[in-house]
Amino acid sequence: MRFMDLDLLKISARDLRNIRGKDISMIFQDPMTSLNPFLKIGEQIIEPLKLHSNLSARQMRAQAIEGLEAMGISEAEHRLAQYPHEFSGGMRQRVMIATALITRPKLLIADEPTTALDVTVQAQVLALLQQRCQDLGTSILFITHDLSVVAGFCDRVTVMYAGKIVEEGRTESVFYHPQHPYTQALQHACPANHARGVPLASIPGSLPSLINPPPGCRFAPRCAFAEALCSTPEVALKAIGHNHATACIRVQRSEIPSLLKS
Repeated sequence: MRFMDLDLLKISARDLRNIRGKDISMIFQDPMTSLNPFLKIGEQIIEPLKLHSNLSARQMRAQAIEGLEAMGISEAEHRLAQYPHEFSGGMRQRVMIATALITRPKLLIADEPTTALDVTVQAQVLALLQQRCQDLGTSILFITHDLSVVAGFCDRVTVMYAGKIVEEGRTESVFYHPQHPYTQALQHACPANHARGVPLASIPGSLPSLINPPPGCRFAPRCAFAEALCSTPEVALKAIGHNHATACIRVQRSEIPSLLKS
């Protein structure tokens, strides 16, 4: 696991602490439980600055106000003295984003950051998040199951099944030319791809045990195109075009394009 030419699994605990919250920050999916209910918002926002900067209290407060204002929170200076319960769900998530970006990290890991929000608020938060990260030059690793969010938000997409990468590439390439059977099945199960009154497509079977996963391709037991070879040695991710790779032996043998048409 590499970040900025560093192997994060081999560096010391001290070096890792210096990276966490400074160069790499994270937003969790539930804004209702991510904030400490006993601390004022201002105290929580400036905590990363206390750990990773030499700024004065006045400077930290100014950065906290700027961060809240950038996330569309009005009366930011007054809000610093409030507690989490005085904010709505959408506002709490904006506070979490402002906190995660207060140190201007190089990478922001966003784990389902809009799951608990309604669609309208979700769109507002994503737009603010995208703009703020562009302003700061921060890259986002966005973890989600919502394909519509991926399509409108991400430059590249990595599709995972049972803990393994099955396809990756530029977003438009993966969405318009899906190659792995699992990626195709996900798109077929998306409500936006179905006419009104038509039953949604589903993927037969159930997820495999991650303690004792099936040999070879983990999707093989549920795949309509599986063959015996799919259950032998694990299929490696292989480039199938410019900025596009998949872990399917039939695609790699150029057999799937005729089977999987979007």
